Amino acid sequence: MKEYSTPKKMKRVGDLFAKYHTRFKAPQATVEKACVEVVKDVTGFDIEKSQVVYKVGTKTLSLQIPSILKSEMKLSFPLILKKLEERLGENKSPKTIL
Repeated sequence: MKEYSTPKKMKRVGDLFAKYHTRFKAPQATVEKACVEVVKDVTGFDIEKSQVVYKVGTKTLSLQIPSILKSEMKLSFPLILKKLEERLGENKSPKTIL
């Protein structure tokens, strides 16, 4: 009985993958799909996934849409970036929209 010790506290399953959550970036296609959904939610405009290009290295979204539509959306860019950050996480979300 002298060698007995109380069991150690169990880890949560989510904590086991915490280091991977901070190291990996969201795939390009995931960010592009999330952008299409967020733009629809925030502005009400429907854009195609093929009109969104995400560059992972620079964390930049490029919208290849008509200029009149882009001008209408310019005021919503900060809100779109905030919603993307909430959905994807701070480290994985885009920082600028062109």
